[in-house]
Amino acid sequence: MVATFTISAGASAQVGSTAQVSGTTRNDFTLPVTYSITAADGTQQNWVVTVTNSAALSHDATISSTIGTVSVGGTANESISNIPYGTTIAVLKAAIIQAAGATFEIYDTDGVTISSSLTSGTKVIVIAQDGMTKVTYTVSVNAVPPSGGGSTPPSDPQASSTDGKLTVPAGKAGEVSLGKEVIISIPANATDKELRITIDKLTDTQNHLNNNEVLITAVYEILKNFKENFNNPVSLSIAFNPALLKEGQSAVVFYYDELKKGWVEVAGGIINGNYITVKINHFTKFAVFATGQSAVDGQEPSDITGHWAETAIKQAVGSGMVTGYPDGTFKPNRTVTRAEFTVMLINTLKPQGSGAAASSVFTDGAEIGEWAKNAVAQAVQAGFIKGYVDGTFRPNEAITRAEMAMIVANALGLSLNSSSTMGFTDEEAIPVWARSAVSAVKELGIINGKGNNQFDPNAGTTRAEAVTVLLKILDQTNK
Repeated sequence: MVATFTISAGASAQVGSTAQVSGTTRNDFTLPVTYSITAADGTQQNWVVTVTNSAALSHDATISSTIGTVSVGGTANESISNIPYGTTIAVLKAAIIQAAGATFEIYDTDGVTISSSLTSGTKVIVIAQDGMTKVTYTVSVNAVPPSGGGSTPPSDPQASSTDGKLTVPAGKAGEVSLGKEVIISIPANATDKELRITIDKLTDTQNHLNNNEVLITAVYEILKNFKENFNNPVSLSIAFNPALLKEGQSAVVFYYDELKKGWVEVAGGIINGNYITVKINHFTKFAVFATGQSAVDGQEPSDITGHWAETAIKQAVGSGMVTGYPDGTFKPNRTVTRAEFTVMLINTLKPQGSGAAASSVFTDGAEIGEWAKNAVAQAVQAGFIKGYVDGTFRPNEAITRAEMAMIVANALGLSLNSSSTMGFTDEEAIPVWARSAVSAVKELGIINGKGNNQFDPNAGTTRAEAVTVLLKILDQTNK
């Protein structure tokens, strides 16, 4: 491993009898290494460096379950059979135990739409801690038991319905949906009262929209039979169309405050496919809005004066590489998504060709906004960017610094040397697939380290940081 360090002018460093050069001299850090620093005046001081390797991210995407029979074939396609008839999504979720660090979701037979009811063919898709390894478990539900014998439903099945109406016994769990538009999951002990829920889609919403809000779903009124808040939060999932989001916009759940006659954001929304899920402790009217502004070309931003990237931002906006917002701002510290960075890159390099439709290349192509589809298609055709091993593009996820390094290296056609060194203190945290790209872009000065000489590979990238990278790319192409 190569250490990077800074010493005062005229000073020298040694390990044993070997002179040390920052970023060049290798040492074996299996055991602590002592650096002897000799100042220009001859005084010496020793520094002991101990390196602790962080644990590698797990590739395990397996599960076990307290109900049914889970296959263990070690393949990417497994099964969960013998699920009792009448088992609900919530009950199966509670029964599943995933590998450490892994996550899972239950989908319809298409493997894309989050499921609201459990039937044979339903998919349980597990993603390992590494974010790439995936195993799909196909569910088999037992047939309806014949009268007079056979297997029986669970003795205490969870209450569920798909027509927007449900009664849940006091203290029990339940799940109610309005088709596939809205799903509410009630945990056990959410309330100590019998709970009666109704979900209605409102047809007349004009009286509830007065501040130019941008709705991307219907407004749903969700009611219960008592005024008190829940003892434990319930989960609310609302389906939306990601293609309705313009560049710079995000999907956010809001609830309507009947007293203040206005919409209030519900923080902490998690997007999975075409659903956004939030935790709530009360019922009222809910909807998903597009927040943020769509872009306007050629307008000099009003919020960058004194910003460290002010000059770069002005140059990039003026050249059409990036755009500001209708309210005159640029929002330099906002995190860039994978779709947004792709659009910026294509605006910078302007490759030829239109590419295949992004919706046909990626399994989540429907989530790519219309404003980004052509750019994504061009980037894929040019070999700048690829999707994940599960066939998704994940356009609305923040682009990581490691991903950006790989995309930049691809876009510039850089030669990647697997034996290259990077000299970052967190080198071991950089994914193996990105290390050669990180080394190459660092050598060209396109993407540098952060504080304490760390690369911080999993961190997001702000709009200001993206602009500086794009301008450096442009400089390289003009050489």
